Amino acid sequence: MNNTISSPADAAAIDGKRKMIDLLIAIGKKLGFDVMTEIEASEAAWVDVVWFDRRFSNATPPGKKPRLRRNAALPIAAFEVENKTGLNAKHVKGSVSNLNNSGAQMGVIVIGNESLALLKKQSKYSKQDDVELEKELSDRAYRWVYAEAQPKGRVVLMSERELIEWAVREGVGPG
Repeated sequence: MNNTISSPADAAAIDGKRKMIDLLIAIGKKLGFDVMTEIEASEAAWVDVVWFDRRFSNATPPGKKPRLRRNAALPIAAFEVENKTGLNAKHVKGSVSNLNNSGAQMGVIVIGNESLALLKKQSKYSKQDDVELEKELSDRAYRWVYAEAQPKGRVVLMSERELIEWAVREGVGPG
């Protein structure tokens, strides 16, 4: 099966949280990281995708996912995907907490297109195009992340569109 997105027009193939996670996996592998999903960052925090420094791969037994608080694995980037929940401050702030617990050098919250569709259903935003909706949602989420959740480290917000563009630049796609 062809694993490549050749243009943003191929975005029709990208829908739902699973497809965004597949893109994050593909990009991470292309960039040379060890990539794992559903990583236990603490007893109550699970992170959707984590990219690890390969030089510390032997810290985790083969076939096992590291429990980050008990393992010398080095998380470089951690990703939380908010597909339908990007309009909910509680979910976004929970993602920040999970990213904090991961100890990764950079945390990324990816807000999916389904959140934009839900925002568009609100009468105040019904006539706005996707670019305007994406900006509105991004502005909200940045306030939730930095004014309310106050992350311990760097947290980046990314839209599904930006994730797809990144995948296009890397020449990878969902499996």
